[in-house]
Amino acid sequence: MKVSDFFQKQISDKNAVRLEYFLIVITAVLPLFFNYPYRINLFLAWEGAYRMSIGQIPYQDFGSPVGYGFWLLPALFFKLFGPYVYTLLIVQAFINILSGILFKSFLKLFNVTASARVLPLLVFVLSYSMFNFWPWYNHFVFVVELGGLYLLCSQILKPSDSRSLLAVIFSGVVTAFAFMTKQDTGGLAFFISLAILTFDFIYERRFKTAIIFIGGYVLSLMLFIVPFLFYDFSYWFNMGQFPHYARVDKFDLINEFLGASEFIKFYLVLILFLVIIKFNQGSNWKENKTYILFTFISLLILGQASIIQVTSYTPIDGNIYFHSFAIAFLVFHFTDQVNYSRLETLSALSLVICLWWSGVFWSRFLKEKVQKVLVDNSGSKKNVISKRTYLMGSDSTATFKTSSRSKWVVSKVPSFKRIKIPQGTEDGIHRIMAMPEAAKQNLKVLNMSELTSLAFDMGYDLETGPKYPLWFHKGVAFFDREVDNFCERVSRKEYDIILFEDIPNVNQFYSYEVRDCIKSNYTFKFKFLAPRVPEISYIEVYTKQ
Repeated sequence: MKVSDFFQKQISDKNAVRLEYFLIVITAVLPLFFNYPYRINLFLAWEGAYRMSIGQIPYQDFGSPVGYGFWLLPALFFKLFGPYVYTLLIVQAFINILSGILFKSFLKLFNVTASARVLPLLVFVLSYSMFNFWPWYNHFVFVVELGGLYLLCSQILKPSDSRSLLAVIFSGVVTAFAFMTKQDTGGLAFFISLAILTFDFIYERRFKTAIIFIGGYVLSLMLFIVPFLFYDFSYWFNMGQFPHYARVDKFDLINEFLGASEFIKFYLVLILFLVIIKFNQGSNWKENKTYILFTFISLLILGQASIIQVTSYTPIDGNIYFHSFAIAFLVFHFTDQVNYSRLETLSALSLVICLWWSGVFWSRFLKEKVQKVLVDNSGSKKNVISKRTYLMGSDSTATFKTSSRSKWVVSKVPSFKRIKIPQGTEDGIHRIMAMPEAAKQNLKVLNMSELTSLAFDMGYDLETGPKYPLWFHKGVAFFDREVDNFCERVSRKEYDIILFEDIPNVNQFYSYEVRDCIKSNYTFKFKFLAPRVPEISYIEVYTKQ
């Protein structure tokens, strides 16, 4: 058979579905076969999951400025696979498979054919799933939101008299759970749902679905929140109230949208342009409910992405899911003009998408290996100045040079198995574990560092209490009350070992007020490199005077 004849073939729906599942699974599990460098903020994912896996209850045993939804799944996986940092990779692989299935199923609701779904799904797994191979609440909350939108739209697209009330109620439950995972994205998920329900009322002139959804949402929130009101829930849960502050800034929203957001604005203009053309050509919007709803949801997702990039600014690409919905709209819009099941067309468009998002695969899996083969650092070429080498890599806040994560080593510390950390961090951990104090019975440690998993490695009990913060981020989960509490404990010398991480290029991540208290009451022993880039952060070790 000629190659040209092969590409003229039509891909069947059955084979397209197989391709969908292949893409979802392979991109989710591929990261499990590599040793990855430790990523900032993993300490938070680990500690919350570990505390809940050993039976600790949120807000009763520890406080958190976000809901507990994010840690439930990692806690379960810690029970199954052990409290290792690597287990978090397994958690995210599961989440990525779930999110891929939800995204493909969402498109199927709108009668997007299997072959056409391959293209936006490819964007989704390359730009969003594969990009996020470590779990984080800013990612997981959108997966939960997607589940709620799927359930709601599965009923909105049906005639009002044939809808499942249970599915609508459960949609409200899932959307409420999204809010208990992360407030900003979860809250926007609720308003997006209300917008969809308003759309439904315009078409159906019935409030029943909206009333049932809101009822399910409110009752679920009560169930998720009321049991914890007996503790310090209202103090911890960040709704912009004291001692927290609102992270929604009008100027930042305007500045980010008008001064940047190029892709969001491009998609917005393109979608509106295509819709105007479509209905100027005589299409009746009342007879195109599915098309209008899909367009409306695509615009809502773009709006959400423009807000999230300000309210949840770390990681930078936390809102990158909007690409998938915009491409899905384009595929959906041109369904009648493009034969996506033709292998030639599908292959060409898939190749374009892979080239577009090649940066993710390149940086995650290929860059270091290719660099070892192609880069010659020997002899006369060692000091050649190029785009890759013209900067010295130093940070203006310190004299320490940064280095590539490619030089990090695979740790031999149990909780860090198969994880790469700086050699200095590895040596520092072993030095702590070899200290005489570390062998003490009922060891008490104040661990104000990213190495929270040392609780598992060293076997010390984590402190508990409704006033004890899950993490020590100043202004986010650590406030004046906490500064006073910990300074008092330090002055009473309650701890055998204290770890404090100094991050000079971050605005007071760990409280320097507490550090001053530590220096006044404890003896500095040594410091070692923290697992961060740039490598200018150090973990200080203190013991009793």
